[in-house]
Amino acid sequence: MAVASAARSRQTGRAHAEWVTSGGTGLMLVVGVVVGVPLVLALILVSLREPIRVALPAYAALIPFGSGLSTGLPLPFGSVSSLIGLALAIALLVRLVTLRRGAGRLTADIPIWLGLLGLTGVSVFWSVAPSVTVNEFLILGSLVLLYVLLVLTGISRTDLLRTEYALVIGGVVSSGYGLAQLLFLGGLPTGQGVNPRFGEGLLGPDNQAAALLLPTAIALGRLAIEEGRRRWIFAGATTTLLVGILLTGSRGGSLAVILGLCTVVLATRRGRGAVIAYLVAGLLFLGVLLSVNPDGVGARQTKANQSSSGRSDIWAVGLRACERYCLPGSGWGTFPQVYAAERATVPEARVLRRGVYFEPHSIWLQMGVEAGFAGLLLLVTGLGLSVHTAWRLPDRFRGPPLAGVLSTIFAGFFLSNLQFKFFWMALLYVQLCRQVAEAEARSDAHPTAGSTGPEDDRTSTELPPLTV
Repeated sequence: MAVASAARSRQTGRAHAEWVTSGGTGLMLVVGVVVGVPLVLALILVSLREPIRVALPAYAALIPFGSGLSTGLPLPFGSVSSLIGLALAIALLVRLVTLRRGAGRLTADIPIWLGLLGLTGVSVFWSVAPSVTVNEFLILGSLVLLYVLLVLTGISRTDLLRTEYALVIGGVVSSGYGLAQLLFLGGLPTGQGVNPRFGEGLLGPDNQAAALLLPTAIALGRLAIEEGRRRWIFAGATTTLLVGILLTGSRGGSLAVILGLCTVVLATRRGRGAVIAYLVAGLLFLGVLLSVNPDGVGARQTKANQSSSGRSDIWAVGLRACERYCLPGSGWGTFPQVYAAERATVPEARVLRRGVYFEPHSIWLQMGVEAGFAGLLLLVTGLGLSVHTAWRLPDRFRGPPLAGVLSTIFAGFFLSNLQFKFFWMALLYVQLCRQVAEAEARSDAHPTAGSTGPEDDRTSTELPPLTV
């Protein structure tokens, strides 16, 4: 009787726990809807009114969260960041139309990116999957047009600094979420692989690492020029971002962030000693973390028997398909269909699981197969112009934007991330830094001229220097 009573008690306890859990989840959902929806709507309304001061920083901060912050609307425009981006684009377009001109100027890369957008759009006429091309073109078009609108609008010194802080804060908070998963929420999710990796449910582990590259470069650049408590704050932010990249288990992301860190060091004059000292300490810390390897963290980077995740097989099939498609292109967004059709022609390629493995895992292979030789040429030209612009920035600006764009492009060798917000944010950040640098140069040459518009406040003495 006592045994039966104890069993009934345990069963009742489990049922009660399940009821509480179910009720708690439902309550959290209700609270999330009641509180979250009005906040999102309010943020969108404010973004329409203050696109540069509010919408741009909000958009930048939300980039690392991707679909993890979803409104429930149909993808791919159902995330909060997408809605903020839409409000930002509408407000900027209205401003440009009503004011007739923006504070920015037409840069050499804008015709390149618009030409690439037009090419991907007309590829629907010879696409192997027209409906797929239309859907993917809408995503690329929204990113390219937002980039163009922001470059033409112009930005002030304060707003650039606000955007930098937003990028760093967004990256730190997302990395903190990964740490919380590891330490308090039952461990990192496994997803489709065998190793636990941060980024599942957000951008995906590899793209999550790539999204943290620009914030890491900015945080390290700020560390170089700050002093006292501010330097320690940015040292902590850089460490958190590096740990976040490590938690993703992305080998390409790890190599890309090393490239970015080295670029900041080489481009830095003021504060270079502090940056080098921090990097030595940070590398020692990460070395200890990899050796301890909690919950399998870092296993993909350190185990010699880790495979290429199918990339070599994908690239082999893609190169074979290039013989047929790399001149005209198969149609934007149709690499998965091409891969499925051409895999049988490459006997040595393994039969991979469906899903992410059908992605090209390289912006160069993606562009060559989907948009053909003309698209690949436009991509190389556009990225080359961005790197050239970053390289020609004054010393005090150069480090973070150059590191961000170089590391993002490097990550693109292993990822097909042309349709992710972080890719275009790295390119945009270069142009925003250029705008502020040119405005300050005009102001130095002509103290009463060189205003970047009604929001310009370069003369504020409350702000520290922007970047390295």
